Amino acid sequence: MAQDSLRGDAGRTPAQGSDHSPAEAWTILSHLITGFLVFGGLGWVLDVLLSTRWFLLIGLLAGGVASFALIYIRYLYVPPDPPRPGEPAGPEDRKEQHG
Repeated sequence: MAQDSLRGDAGRTPAQGSDHSPAEAWTILSHLITGFLVFGGLGWVLDVLLSTRWFLLIGLLAGGVASFALIYIRYLYVPPDPPRPGEPAGPEDRKEQHG
């Protein structure tokens, strides 16, 4: 019990109507950290091997972009609804209908 009170979240439950769990928050944080570490590490290795100074910066930037893209796709992106049967599927189909 002492361990629960040290964490600061003893007895707490997610807010009503919230479908996000604390595990998702930790997953998002781990995606952010991992992207920076992996791509930054690759940039650092390239800097050491090639005696340059700019691959680390590129790796860190690429890691941040990749992390945010993964988080957006996994947690924020809402795909469009599929077309209903009999309705045009896209702009090309609408053009054909109207001549």
